[in-house]
Amino acid sequence: MKRNLSLLCVLMILAIPVAAGAMPSSLSRESSSVVLHKNESVQVVSYKAYLKVDSDVTKTNATLVLLNTSPESEAKFTMGIPSSIDQGTTKISGLEVFMDGEHAKTVLRRDRTKSEEAFARDIPDHWYTWKISLSPNEHRVIRLSYSTENQIEQNGTKSIGIPLEYLKSWSGTAQNVEVVVNMGDQDVQAPCALTPNPLPQEYDGRGRLAWRYRNSEVPEAIRLVFCPVEQAAADYILTHGSSDSTIQSIGKAFLNQSYEETIHSIDEYLNAQGDTPLKNELLFLKALSCQGLYQEDQMSAIYDQLKEQPLYGELESTMKSRMIFDQYHYKKDSSADDAELSKYLNQSKNLVADNALFQNWIKEELSTLSSSDVAPKPTAKATPPKTETASVDKNGEKLIKSVSVGGVDIPVELIFLAILLILLLLIIHSIRKRRRRRKNYIFR
Repeated sequence: MKRNLSLLCVLMILAIPVAAGAMPSSLSRESSSVVLHKNESVQVVSYKAYLKVDSDVTKTNATLVLLNTSPESEAKFTMGIPSSIDQGTTKISGLEVFMDGEHAKTVLRRDRTKSEEAFARDIPDHWYTWKISLSPNEHRVIRLSYSTENQIEQNGTKSIGIPLEYLKSWSGTAQNVEVVVNMGDQDVQAPCALTPNPLPQEYDGRGRLAWRYRNSEVPEAIRLVFCPVEQAAADYILTHGSSDSTIQSIGKAFLNQSYEETIHSIDEYLNAQGDTPLKNELLFLKALSCQGLYQEDQMSAIYDQLKEQPLYGELESTMKSRMIFDQYHYKKDSSADDAELSKYLNQSKNLVADNALFQNWIKEELSTLSSSDVAPKPTAKATPPKTETASVDKNGEKLIKSVSVGGVDIPVELIFLAILLILLLLIIHSIRKRRRRRKNYIFR
């Protein structure tokens, strides 16, 4: 049963339409139209795409490096990117193309590719096209920028994507492909709000994800489903409580960040209504309001109450991931020891087993906590026998203050006095010896 549910979740994610960054493709001209075409002489040396995700729009900046692999023949061809993707549901706007620092003129052309002959699944109706020529063994850098609208689902989730299947239109394997996504909205930066497919090779825990491929197979597409938790939480109660004017006012107050009003209205509503189908959702909204007012002890108490309760339907895993994430950091900031934090994560991780990125985050935190439990043992350092103690004078020269003799430090001054005393005794002894010799000589 669990296996079937997991498969269903994967299929649902793959079926979600996505706003996407379009990979440039090689095309062939047929009069005023174009056909998706495999270019056997031009290779993609590098493709780097940087996506900045805002609430409704994703801005893409990409750099493409091409190489004419022929040592003798010039390559003249047409290339372009789709005017819309995902079967025409998402349009590309504000396209700009630069080659050698100059703005390239783009022409909108109809696609005439036959579906049975295409190597890509998503063939657009039109392409934004431009001409390009490469001398034998010549490299060319192409820069692109454009915007796409994020797709929104009924449950409040949003999605973006990067189709990479058009890489097949170039010769050989791309040497370097890098895709970096920056989730600009603070509400969707944490791992509890993100569902990427495939998983990124890099994730910094603050909304920056990176996929990197070096001379290796590249997925046909990268998809990222994200859930703005606060917006989705309010939209859910507004939708499911559409006939209740009080719930409508609560949802609008929360979206307006009137958190004090939201908390007071929820308390009054639950006291008057008792059990209501939206009780758990309203309590979750109250916890988020407490967090907005930095009343995190109250937020934590509500999360403890909701931990084992059903809430938000198909968004339950996302909301409980947010609860675990917030609760963990609250405990950490409250000086909970590593053993308590590890226990909390281990007890909570099974509540969100279907979120791979969040599970990876939990594993990394547990690994960090376990490594900090093992304190390094102090190692005894052998101290060499002390022979002398030195200081530095004004000119930077070392001055010896003491000398160790038999493990006892003797000040240099005493050693000098002892040497002077010995010299003085030797002189006195020498003078006396001479006087004795003179007396003996006189008596003779």
